[in-house]
Amino acid sequence: MPIPPPPNPANSLTVSAQQLISAALQELGTVAPGEPLSNEDAPWALQKLQRVIDTFNARRPMIYANTFTSFPILLNAPQTIGPTGNWQVNQRPVEIPSIGLQLANTTPNTVEIKLNKRDKDWWANQRVKTLTSAIPTDYYYEEDWPNGTVYLWPIPNAANNCLVQQRTVIAEITNYNQSFSMPPGYWDAVVYSLAVALGPSYQVPVSADLRGLMTAALKAVQANNNPSPKGDTGDVGMPGIGVGGNFNYYSGGPNQ
Repeated sequence: MPIPPPPNPANSLTVSAQQLISAALQELGTVAPGEPLSNEDAPWALQKLQRVIDTFNARRPMIYANTFTSFPILLNAPQTIGPTGNWQVNQRPVEIPSIGLQLANTTPNTVEIKLNKRDKDWWANQRVKTLTSAIPTDYYYEEDWPNGTVYLWPIPNAANNCLVQQRTVIAEITNYNQSFSMPPGYWDAVVYSLAVALGPSYQVPVSADLRGLMTAALKAVQANNNPSPKGDTGDVGMPGIGVGGNFNYYSGGPNQ
């Protein structure tokens, strides 16, 4: 009798929440391969998976890309960004690394002016917060919730757009059978992190080997997402590094 082919394995583009949870529990040693998760445990394990992904989204080294989205400016008022902001996105950004002012009625119509990123101390010391102008020069982002607030300064009174840079967050998982799409390296990072997170719930000690696998998986992702920054010397006439440094402090080795 011929042996039937094995079922199609999961891959990094089509892993379901159920597969991630089952893999994590197998790594933890609480279920056997192919053993279904009980109806009582499934909701809790799904919530723990959601919390792992939420933690990843809060950490800059776990973010694999940035998005650039153009939004129209709300005149004579702060801009809000989030699910119900005048700049609508699914989740308010953890940070906004850059904003470019896209000038309307220009030739070519892609003229963009980089705005200076400012912090809370600069905004607190800005004594003329209500100054208006057609062309803002600076911005301060306040991470309110559920919408963040972007203070453009001077306050714009002319209709232009802003090209806003945001972190690309990992998609939220809302049900047990939902497919989960992720870049290379995240499969192990999610599975091992979830296994470690589930250990106390099942009163299972997390082994040093499992923690080591989690650390290695996280470092692999972080090394890809955060290459060494460019460096240069501060003294006039001294040679600079020129390109990004070759040592990656997340991987502990050279940049790939």
